[in-house]
Amino acid sequence: MHLVPHRNLLILIIVGLAPMLAIALPDDQEKPFNIVADSSLFNYKTGVDTYEGNVKVDQGSSHLTADRLVTRKNKQHKIIEAVATGITKLAEYSTIPKIGDPMLHAEAKIIKFYPAISAVVLEQDVVVTQKENSFHGPHIIYNIKDQIVTAPASKEGRATITIESDQPKK
Repeated sequence: MHLVPHRNLLILIIVGLAPMLAIALPDDQEKPFNIVADSSLFNYKTGVDTYEGNVKVDQGSSHLTADRLVTRKNKQHKIIEAVATGITKLAEYSTIPKIGDPMLHAEAKIIKFYPAISAVVLEQDVVVTQKENSFHGPHIIYNIKDQIVTAPASKEGRATITIESDQPKK
C-alpha cells in the first residue's frame, strides 16, 4: 500500500481546501496553504479526506485548529464541505475579514464550511468575537457573500449578542 499521495493528487487536495478560508482577506487565498495533523487519510475514490490529531490549517491571516477535519470533494475535486471538530477542546477559527477590520475569532464544537454557497455553520458552544462585539449560543449560520448572520431558535438555549456602542468611550 502506497501511503504517499501522488504529487498531482496532493496539489488537488491543497487547491481544493483553499476556499475553506474564503471569509478572510482577499490576498490570503494567494498565500501558501499549510495543513499539519498527526495523521492524514486521502481517499481519491470517495473524495473524503480526513486529518486527525492537533489539526492546524494556516493561510495568510486565517487560522483553524481542531482535533479533526474532514473534507468532502465533488467529482471536479473541489471542496463542497469541510467539517472541523473539537473533541478535547473547541475547534477555533480566526481571521481578518477585510483590511482594517479587527481579528474575528470563532469557537465551536463543530465548524462547517460550505465554499460553494459561501456559508459557515457553527454548532454547539458557539462563541464568536470581534473586538467588543460577541455572540454566544448553540448555533450560528453565516452567509459570507451576503454578510448575513442567522441565530436560529434552538432547544439547546438562547443566543446572546453584544454589539459595541457607536458612542465614543469617556
